[in-house]
Amino acid sequence: MTINVLVADDHPIVRYGIRRLLEENEIINLVGEASDSTELVGMLGDKPCDILVTDFSMPGGQFKDGLFLIGYVRRYFPHVKIIVVTMLENLAILRGILKLGVHSILSKLDEQSHIAEIVCVVADGSRYIPAGLACRLNDANAEEAWGPDVPKLSGREVEVVRLFVSGMTISEIAVKLNRSVKTVSSQKTNAMRKLGLERDVDLYHYATRSGIA
Repeated sequence: MTINVLVADDHPIVRYGIRRLLEENEIINLVGEASDSTELVGMLGDKPCDILVTDFSMPGGQFKDGLFLIGYVRRYFPHVKIIVVTMLENLAILRGILKLGVHSILSKLDEQSHIAEIVCVVADGSRYIPAGLACRLNDANAEEAWGPDVPKLSGREVEVVRLFVSGMTISEIAVKLNRSVKTVSSQKTNAMRKLGLERDVDLYHYATRSGIA
């Protein structure tokens, strides 16, 4: 059996490290490397691919990044199993990623020497969630991470807040996420209402404290 794998990350050194680790397993065939979503989608259309190992934040491509890109791949390439490798620690976004049907989330902060074994596990149809992340995602720990009195935001609301506090306007976020300005504005407003915030400056402070920013 051969497992065809595509690696996508906007940092060449990360792609190099993943490639070297995957090449140690003789049944894994690296079919290509993409630096943005345009290259990623093009390669998925041209090359046989079983597993996509991709970064979550990979700006600059025609098909955006983040939840939008993952959702796009899931819709148009449903046979491709997805492993997300990311620096993100925010539980709401991680839950949003899992809800889209990815098979594994790996942290760039963790040891990656077993990534080839994880690819083989995912290729067999199983999900692989590292023990540390699985513990954080359980209800008790998730509630503690957000604070006992703070409502949880949806993955889409967190994504809008993250981009807004990074300096993007509502219009720019709408273009990036391929949503209407009205939808993005409503998601930001809903997030602030859930958090009991009235001013943008308070949203900046919350995002910094909570780890969204």
